[in-house]
Amino acid sequence: MRVHTYRANTVSLPSPKASFLAISIVFILSGCAVDPGNSVDVIQKEIASIAPTPLMLIQDNEQQRSVDQRVNALLLQPLTLDSAVEIATLNNKSIQAALHSLGISAVELQQATQLPNPGIKLTRSTSDGSYSTELEFGINLLSLLTLPKVREIENQRFLQERLKTAQEIASMINDTKIAYWNAVAAREVLRYIEKVHTTTQASAELAKRMTAVGNFSKLDYLREQGQLSDATLNLVMAQQAVYSSTEQLNRLLGLWSSSQTVKLPERLPELPTEVRQIDEFEANALEQRLDVKLAKMKLQMIANNAGLTKATRFINAFDLDVGGNTKDSSERSYSASLELPIFDWGNYRARKVEAEYWQAFNEAAATGVNARSEIRENYLHYRSTYDVAAHYKNTVLPIQKQIAEENQLRYNGMFISVFELIADARTQISAVTGYVNATKDFWVAKSQLDLALIGTPAVVDNTDQTKAAANAESADH
Repeated sequence: MRVHTYRANTVSLPSPKASFLAISIVFILSGCAVDPGNSVDVIQKEIASIAPTPLMLIQDNEQQRSVDQRVNALLLQPLTLDSAVEIATLNNKSIQAALHSLGISAVELQQATQLPNPGIKLTRSTSDGSYSTELEFGINLLSLLTLPKVREIENQRFLQERLKTAQEIASMINDTKIAYWNAVAAREVLRYIEKVHTTTQASAELAKRMTAVGNFSKLDYLREQGQLSDATLNLVMAQQAVYSSTEQLNRLLGLWSSSQTVKLPERLPELPTEVRQIDEFEANALEQRLDVKLAKMKLQMIANNAGLTKATRFINAFDLDVGGNTKDSSERSYSASLELPIFDWGNYRARKVEAEYWQAFNEAAATGVNARSEIRENYLHYRSTYDVAAHYKNTVLPIQKQIAEENQLRYNGMFISVFELIADARTQISAVTGYVNATKDFWVAKSQLDLALIGTPAVVDNTDQTKAAANAESADH
């Protein structure tokens, strides 16, 4: 659709006043594109509870060198959870890709909300020694009329993309936290499983020597060899868990070179003395969740779009031409064309948008129900993992320690053999590895709860290789 606002059949161009007025109107309208603002700062505020390190959009080599220097400085020190999050925030290329993708969406927003460029057509013709010049100036009338509504819809679409990007980055930060806990726990478990292997190896060697001199039955000898075989398998599994968890952490930290290695702490942090209560955050949880905000925004956008569809359902094509001759002011021509809605009255489009609205309405309601359930589920998992770890710390480990002390006294009094003493040591070490994994599960559950509170729930997964190795070791006794 084009509207032609001026046509002159003359060698003279339009008057300066008319030209200035037309150009001024177009210039003002075309300069009103929506400003997306600083999206990086907005995302940072949305995910500040799990990613305190400011996000940084790297756009030149100087910024990249600054980031590299900061990352290398952090890698020289033992890695903490906060430093791991900072490295991932600055150095993870997937996070940078997400930020630049949002930058593309921002440019598309500005382009979509800018008035289309007007068209100018200059025609010069000659006949019998005379000539004429015709100038046509055109602009899309329907785009002009619907531009305010289009700007509102496109802006809401961009805001949705920004919330989705915030969810994506929050999920990657949470993955980094979980990878950090898994890597630290895997190394700590490996040290205890190495102790189990060493004591079991010594017990099997002693059984072999005693069997050679006839002081040990073949059945007891085979049992000790079976214990050694299981301990060897568990050691291999624990080593593999260390390799896998470390590489996963390296990927999330964005470490490219093999020279960039992390220094992990010897053990996990101790359990806190108390845990959070659900009433501390349940009241405001729905207002903070990104998925709830996204569902509401989608519903509002469809509602606005439905209003636009109803307003333009009968206007499929509308052309308006205005022409004139500067030599004869009485000569004017007008023409208008309107497509008749004989076959398509726009009912189908209106019904489709109405169905989309109710679809979005029910999806928003379902999002609210799921959000409350996910928060409760993640909190209960957080609470139960704390109780399990606290039980290990306060009950299981003290009992195992007392048993070891009693067995040591019985061994000193020659009431039990060295094999029973070694078997008890293996059991005690297995209890310690159970406590390490329970503590790791608590810190992972805390990270998942923090993520659920901002609207990017994570699925609980406790089937990692570290736990498998520890469970296999515990099953031997």
